[in-house]
Amino acid sequence: MDCIFCKIVDGEVPTELIAENEHAIAFLDLYPQAPVHILVVPKIHSENILQLDNSSSLNGLFELIRKVAATKTDGQFKLQFNSGKREGQSVFHTHAHILSEQSN
Repeated sequence: MDCIFCKIVDGEVPTELIAENEHAIAFLDLYPQAPVHILVVPKIHSENILQLDNSSSLNGLFELIRKVAATKTDGQFKLQFNSGKREGQSVFHTHAHILSEQSN
């Protein structure tokens, strides 16, 4: 599998790591669409949020999303999952976008 997010999770591709827990990592988006644009990615591979059916991974993903949003935004943010090419998904590994106009 040639998944860039799997390579980031495995440490094969460097990134600016923001936060991490047992189930997910958070890092800056290379092509930010807002002043704050952070990706939160589960450590196990699934193509999209519909396929991420491991409850521990889902809980860990959302725990990290809450932590990052609380520490890196002013409390106002967008949380976005793109699922499928037509809907803008370009990396087919589940990931959430945290977007905000204000950092904390």
